Amino acid sequence: MSFEIKLHSKQKEIFVDPNRFRLLVCGRRFGKSHLLRTQLIVSALTYNQPIDPNFPPTIALIMPTLKQCKAVHWKALVGMLKDAPFVKNINHSDYRITFKGGKPDIILRGTNDDSGDGLRGLKFYFVAADEFQDIKPDVWSQVVFPALGDTPGSTATLCATPKGRNHPLYKFYLNIKDLAEWSYYHFTTRDNPHFPLKQLRQAKAQMPEKSYKQEYQASFENFSGQLFDQLSDKHYIKDIPNNLSYYLGTDWGDRNPSAVVIGLSEDRSKFYIVDYWLNRSGETIPEEIFLREIARLCTKYNVYRCYMPDDRGGSIKSARILGKRENIPGMSRAVEVSRTKLGLMPSVDIMNNLFYQDNLFIKANLVELISQFEDYHRATDSEGELINKPADHQEDHTVDSARYCIGSLYNTLQNKQLRN
Repeated sequence: MSFEIKLHSKQKEIFVDPNRFRLLVCGRRFGKSHLLRTQLIVSALTYNQPIDPNFPPTIALIMPTLKQCKAVHWKALVGMLKDAPFVKNINHSDYRITFKGGKPDIILRGTNDDSGDGLRGLKFYFVAADEFQDIKPDVWSQVVFPALGDTPGSTATLCATPKGRNHPLYKFYLNIKDLAEWSYYHFTTRDNPHFPLKQLRQAKAQMPEKSYKQEYQASFENFSGQLFDQLSDKHYIKDIPNNLSYYLGTDWGDRNPSAVVIGLSEDRSKFYIVDYWLNRSGETIPEEIFLREIARLCTKYNVYRCYMPDDRGGSIKSARILGKRENIPGMSRAVEVSRTKLGLMPSVDIMNNLFYQDNLFIKANLVELISQFEDYHRATDSEGELINKPADHQEDHTVDSARYCIGSLYNTLQNKQLRN
């Protein structure tokens, strides 16, 4: 059996490392996903031990959710192996690849969906963990690590992006960095020779210093408690420019639904939060009342499209039906926002970066909305230390409505620029 390996020099350092466990903390676009897929395949093909059919070893690629794992890795893995003569079967429903000649299967799994219960009872020969910083610590210590102990020669590579010095990843790094069985690697985005330096310079110019260091230099940074720490008085403006195109984001909820209207400049570089609606009654309201408020805002601003989170598919369908029936184009064009794909902290970072660039503004009379943005803060751990995620039980419904819209629009515009 043969498999062609294509890795850049820094990826190769990790690939040939003889240590049993490897932790890689790296910047965006370093190439960790391709490295992990390569290690998966090579681990399967080079396996040379007897296999107990009653308790066979497995090679696992894990991420916080199976949905993430499928989106990031499944298509690429299938593309690498679909015509390989040593592949026996590719199971698209179980996300499992079976090899000929008594080799372990490759499986894809999510860890946080069921707190790792779906991994219990398995025996691992190699584990590749992607986005390890978002995998619950107990899943590694209580499920994955013990399952590696059943197979001689078992190994693991864990890949992560920093989330601050008070995140569990940093504590994990401190615990393993001097252990004999572990290797620790720290690489920046620039260590990938294929990443365009022009994009790196653009990111450095557009992002707050700490955010840039974290995302592209893989630095463990200390952040303030305020999530929108680049928001200041200059971003509250009385006069909204003319000739904006308008979009709307929503946040579902029986008691606290919200809708926020976003204006986008003609050159598609600046965003303006111009209006919103939030249920202030404190009582549960029927869906039809919320849809009527969305319809009112869509009509008032001639909204082009609504961005709606994917946790209520039936409500999105109802919005489209109402839009078509009453000729409200913005509602009839409503799109579903994948909360997993967009990501909570990535979309918060997008808005914070836009504040930093002076490319996101809020109409000054939206006092309650401004208060929610200013008060939006990080959670703390059991020792009272800040961690890089929003605290629970905040008044953040308008923030969520805005980030579904702004995050989706921003990513769409960035992808168009990359294609051009």
